[in-house]
Amino acid sequence: MKNTFYIILGLLAIGFTSCTEDDVINPALEANSASIDFTVNHTVGTQNFTAGTAYSVGANGNATFSRFAYLLGSFYLIAEDGSTVTIDSQYAHIEAHSGKTTFSLVDIPYGTYKSMGFSIGLDSAINHGNPNQYNTDHPLSSINNSLHWGWLAGYIFTAIEGKDVDADESIIFHLAGAKNKTNVSLAANFTHGETGSAVILEYDIAEVFTSPNNFSFTNDGRSTHSISDPVSTKLFANMADVFTLTSAASK
Repeated sequence: MKNTFYIILGLLAIGFTSCTEDDVINPALEANSASIDFTVNHTVGTQNFTAGTAYSVGANGNATFSRFAYLLGSFYLIAEDGSTVTIDSQYAHIEAHSGKTTFSLVDIPYGTYKSMGFSIGLDSAINHGNPNQYNTDHPLSSINNSLHWGWLAGYIFTAIEGKDVDADESIIFHLAGAKNKTNVSLAANFTHGETGSAVILEYDIAEVFTSPNNFSFTNDGRSTHSISDPVSTKLFANMADVFTLTSAASK
């Protein structure tokens, strides 16, 4: 009985030691990093965006938007010394129409940063990868985002759905294709430390239909499901400057 008692004590000691080591090691690995929390505010020109409200966009009269969703990836930060911090395997799924407009990037190294960037859309490898590899709450889970066309076609990068009110016609723009991945670069000046940081972005929906192409539902079309037709080409070209940075600061 004595021997059995000491064996049990020994096993318990090993178990407690393992737990203690894990508790010490894991925080150490993350000691010099913290999260950056993002909020994206959506506007239409000078107006705040609300799903179902009529807005004048491009060369059009009144249009409403019942769905405005998109995917972001390829995040990076440029440090004060010019070095680049690449943020791999982190993505965001935004739904302006439903109020799903916040996300976080985790384990971002401490430092002072002068700019940041990301892409609207995904690179080819991720775009054509297996969506079933992700948990259901992951931004790239097809169950979560409802933006996956299928393994051959990949993801819809931006989904815009609504109505041309004046013509009483639906508008459906499903914009996709790895070649249409749109890169965004924004100047910033903030120090990121142990308390983490908060970034506020603005996305101007009016810009999608304005510059450099003044888009007309009547002349250019009210729908696309193509990666290379004139409709998608014009709208992707307009997306290069939809984002602006409102603020970036430590929390």
